[in-house]
Amino acid sequence: MIKRGSQLNHRSSLNRLYKMKNHKKIMTIGDIHGRSTWKEILFGGDTEFYLWKKSVEDNWLGLNGKEDFEAYDKIIFVGDYCDSFNKTNEEILTNLKDIILFAKTYPDKVVLLLGNHDIHYIVHNECCSGYRGEMRADLNELFKENEDLFKMAYLDECNNGSFMIKTLWTHAGVTKGWYSELLKDVNSPSYRLNDFFIGSENWSIDKLINVAWKMRVVNIFNVDAHSGGNDLWAGPIWVRPTILKDFHLEGYDQVVGHTPQDSILQFCPLLGVESNPEKLNTLTFVDALQHKKVHIIKRK
Repeated sequence: MIKRGSQLNHRSSLNRLYKMKNHKKIMTIGDIHGRSTWKEILFGGDTEFYLWKKSVEDNWLGLNGKEDFEAYDKIIFVGDYCDSFNKTNEEILTNLKDIILFAKTYPDKVVLLLGNHDIHYIVHNECCSGYRGEMRADLNELFKENEDLFKMAYLDECNNGSFMIKTLWTHAGVTKGWYSELLKDVNSPSYRLNDFFIGSENWSIDKLINVAWKMRVVNIFNVDAHSGGNDLWAGPIWVRPTILKDFHLEGYDQVVGHTPQDSILQFCPLLGVESNPEKLNTLTFVDALQHKKVHIIKRK
């Protein structure tokens, strides 16, 4: 049994840790693959997370507890919660349940994106390496029960005083070739789901991608030759950094996971060019959770 005093001490330390907020701050957490490292980063460790979890489950968290992560406007997970080289089925399932509990507790703050290693437990015939057939029933049920929590894309827009900064989060990224192809296909009068996409040329990019996912538009699942597929343009759960760098979507900064990095890697296609003094179109690759690295954006 956890004593109330322990909960109060833990609550007090969390409040001190997260209450300072001066600027807009967004944390991005890379590919999970069953790792509980995010608990250490956000809570201080498994024990601290357990205390928080008990507070939630016992309905003790209360209004004060809702302020724990006030320092962050958003905490974004870029997907791939499933499949692992060294985690057991139970660890993967329990960890995903804990992430879902975290998102449900802070619904306006936590964003859960989907990756290719999650999709194959949701949609048939989309298997990739690492698939655990024995876990399909459990993971499929968990994803379906919480489908409203998961997205394919998230967009943040911030006015820096002279222009609008648009930052797009997906699991792997969006190329201009794939995006153009998606718009062309869903707006074709002959497309069977065309009625659902009328006016979509004026939608925000995240809305278009998220609706395409909900409607299971085939473009979402595109895999190009760099990942063993036959499509010309890979979709937002499959494109690789080399292609994203060469065919980046102009007008957007992008934050993506999918391809492991030793640390948080940033790349600007026009870095150092006079026409891009604000480092627009920056690509940030954040699949470095295995090294306990996360990405934090700070804006005034």
